[in-house]
Amino acid sequence: MRKVTIRFQDVATELAQINAQRDDVMERAFVMLELRQGTLATMLVQSLGDRQRAVRWMCRHQNAFAGRTAYELLADGEEDTVWDEIALMSDAPVAARLNSVRMAY
Repeated sequence: MRKVTIRFQDVATELAQINAQRDDVMERAFVMLELRQGTLATMLVQSLGDRQRAVRWMCRHQNAFAGRTAYELLADGEEDTVWDEIALMSDAPVAARLNSVRMAY
């Protein structure tokens, strides 16, 4: 029986490629959100204070969404739920919002 050897450099390289693809998909998805739901995208960026945070937030599984992402809610026609969460973030003090985003990463 032949022994399978895993080289950590190969694993690291493959993970880097996957992460680059993931980042690309996340960016393209947010560009589409900006084109189709521009006001929502703008408010999300304003609420989080940074476009890159908004890009990641849209893809993150949220407790407030029963473990779904904001994109999944939009796909299911639950845009109001996403708006409600953005409104809650907008009402929170800036420091609390930034801390909650940082803690997620």
